[in-house]
Amino acid sequence: MSFTDNPPLPSTDWDILITGSGIKQSLLAVALSRAGRTVLQIDHNAYYGGSSTAFYTHSDITTWTARVNAGHEAGFSHAELVGGVLGRGFTLSLAPDLVYWDSALLRMLRAADMAESFSWQAVGSWWVWLTDEEVAVPAAAAAAAAAGGGGGALLMDAGVKAAKAVAAGKKRWNKGRKKTAAAEEETVGEGEGAAVADPPPPLQEEGATTTLRKMGGFREVACTFEDVAWSKDLSDRDRGYLGEFLRFVMKHDSPDPADQKHRDIFTEYKTKPLTTLLTTLFPLPPSATTSLSSLSLLPTPPATTPLSTALPALARHFRSLGNIPDVRSAAALTVAYGGSAELCQVFSRAAAVAGGINVLGRGVSAVRPAEKEQEQGEEEAGGKQRRRRYKVALDNGEEIGVDWIIGSPSDLPSTPTPPSPAPQPTTTATEQPTALYRAAYILTADLPTLFQKKYADEAITPAAAVLMVPVAEEGGAAVPVYILARSWVTGECPRGHTLLYASTTHSYAAISTAVSRLLQSQEVPPGVLLSLFYTQTHVSPTNTGEDAEGVVYLAPEEPGVVFDDGAVEEARGVFGRIVGGGEEEGFMRLPENARRLLDEMEEA
Repeated sequence: MSFTDNPPLPSTDWDILITGSGIKQSLLAVALSRAGRTVLQIDHNAYYGGSSTAFYTHSDITTWTARVNAGHEAGFSHAELVGGVLGRGFTLSLAPDLVYWDSALLRMLRAADMAESFSWQAVGSWWVWLTDEEVAVPAAAAAAAAAGGGGGALLMDAGVKAAKAVAAGKKRWNKGRKKTAAAEEETVGEGEGAAVADPPPPLQEEGATTTLRKMGGFREVACTFEDVAWSKDLSDRDRGYLGEFLRFVMKHDSPDPADQKHRDIFTEYKTKPLTTLLTTLFPLPPSATTSLSSLSLLPTPPATTPLSTALPALARHFRSLGNIPDVRSAAALTVAYGGSAELCQVFSRAAAVAGGINVLGRGVSAVRPAEKEQEQGEEEAGGKQRRRRYKVALDNGEEIGVDWIIGSPSDLPSTPTPPSPAPQPTTTATEQPTALYRAAYILTADLPTLFQKKYADEAITPAAAVLMVPVAEEGGAAVPVYILARSWVTGECPRGHTLLYASTTHSYAAISTAVSRLLQSQEVPPGVLLSLFYTQTHVSPTNTGEDAEGVVYLAPEEPGVVFDDGAVEEARGVFGRIVGGGEEEGFMRLPENARRLLDEMEEA
């Protein structure tokens, strides 16, 4: 796409220049435009999103792949496209991220009156690949639990009671309601994604059970309180320890004095691996350990993941569970039409609505401090131009004056010399880069088993599911491979197709193994229309503040399965520095006049 005919910018004078259209840049464009600043957001790419972009045509994918292998896409390498030509109606995203209900992103969107700007889809069941050995309950462990007495038996009994009490007392989780998986899918309007609610099932006798489904070597993870309380697939021993562990997860950081014992346990074990806790204080079988680890969505195996990292991730899941309207078994959502790529585009449009300007196909070629004498002369001659800190040359030959420059290091030239002495932050060593192997698959069939409703009284069928396959490293622990499956209801592929997004720190071979196991678990293994492989590297710099007066370098976005809430917090901090006066609370706030206008439009 050529941008040589783009009209000139409406002004050469701006408060803020933002380079790039990734999540952080687009968030800041909205927030600062709503705060009354004049904002110019540019991107040297011909598309929105940066490292979170989505592709809509085959030529887009091939062009990006060539740029990656030529070293022109920062943070990406070793891209390979396999398969035939992609037709119309497909969206392939580099960031199909999950968003938990208990997330900084959703809280911010609700406060900014933007949550309804997106089409949210529920993420349904979690699945994990388990071997027969993992599924079997070790006889020795069962005998030890039966004869253990003392604290172990009391802990187990307490866990059974706790799990059943939570399941019975949860809002809309009636104790006597039948807990069976829905036998039929809902009716969905063609291309609309609008679910038709099923009538609620009749109440059944107390003690009805829920069954964890199986799909070849995959088993559904017991990730709801009802699963723990009523599933016939769990022994009373496992139910007890699992229930008490979930109570510990929810209370490990509680300020309530009554929960001091949970805080003490966390303090004692927080530097130890998750498996240490699950084999000592909560002795669960290997299948339960693997299943719980899958809910964390962390790239490391439980044997090497410290409790201080695992517990907040697990708490995020269980604190989100049961809160999503009409699909109470879900804890997470995903954005239709491209995941985080859709976030970037909507944020950029919102910035334009608030007065900002977005321009694609333009980058920064040079930055220099403004010459004080020249700027003063302009003020005297015109009386309208105010002195700006920097002169910025764009790659199409235009030059603008700005006070603030915000962008990632790959989008900006080297740090310019400040126009006046300014304190510089201390630069410390950076972490070693973490390579994440990623792949996207387009399947030639849908996988209805993955997207069934868990409970018959849920009004919406999930449009996404998560699978985890542990793949053993040579001489080491099994490393998780995560697969996010997205159905056609997300609007990203035609009916009769499924998108798979896989990631791991292991290797491409591990991804191929995991996806092959999923395909072979189907009665009729689906074909693969197209697959895209690439490596994404993340470095966590420790000096991403103001590298010069008025210049802010943003940290690279962290790739993963879940949307990184750190992006919201970093953008909020940058907003506070620019606006000043501790105004972080005004981040993304809609001006009162705009809010009144929206209210009037809704009433009309």
